[in-house]
Amino acid sequence: MTKLLNDKKWIGILSGIIIGAVFVGISLAVMNFMSGIPWFIFSSILRLFFGIAILLLFEKIYGKSPKELLAFSNAKVAFLSSIGFLLYFVYDFICIAAGFESFTGISAGILFSKVFLQQITTGFYEELNYRALILEGYHYGKKNVGRKILYAFISFVLFGLLHVVTGWNTYTFLQTGAIGFTFAVIYLNSGNIILPMLLHFLYDILAKLAVYIQWNDSAVFASMNSVFEAALLVMFIVSFVLLFQKETEKQSADS
Repeated sequence: MTKLLNDKKWIGILSGIIIGAVFVGISLAVMNFMSGIPWFIFSSILRLFFGIAILLLFEKIYGKSPKELLAFSNAKVAFLSSIGFLLYFVYDFICIAAGFESFTGISAGILFSKVFLQQITTGFYEELNYRALILEGYHYGKKNVGRKILYAFISFVLFGLLHVVTGWNTYTFLQTGAIGFTFAVIYLNSGNIILPMLLHFLYDILAKLAVYIQWNDSAVFASMNSVFEAALLVMFIVSFVLLFQKETEKQSADS
């Protein structure tokens, strides 16, 4: 156990699992006594607290300060690595726009606490835990395609499990896991955690707003909605290729 705790290749993964479990445990316990706007505000504070704790732990384990980790580094590589997700995000945005009829049941309080505050802190905490902390260990061993894919899939599995903790749903596991995989590709290729945070935040806003939309029955919306799974698959395949191609190019340059 002592050897594992001192091994930077794996300690981040172990820490991420423990932190995620504690966070979920606290959240589920508090949800028994709190709901609505008070819950959204409390959960936002909890996410902010855990995110800050991860920043401090990350510095202790890997020697990288919060300022260094939160720098918008390697922007070109980060944006290139995000192409898979951006394609899916554009599809999702157009699909929602095509099906939008009106908003229903949403108040200013919900808009601020649930759609904005909770989602911006979700992107902050979850990207620090399920990407930066869990994936940083990749840089402390032999860098090759196999290990990079392994770390990306660890992020896939853990992020997918996070979203089915209250009840198993294969579709939800695969969908959220695939999205987590695309964010992992960005971080593994560039070391940039800010872009995954921003993309996570934007996607979550769309997802939360969709709950309050009254949908129309246009042919465009029906057609686009029917290929939702295909769009997810394209996102995953493009991201997987970018993960592999980046490492291949690096190996060629080093040879």
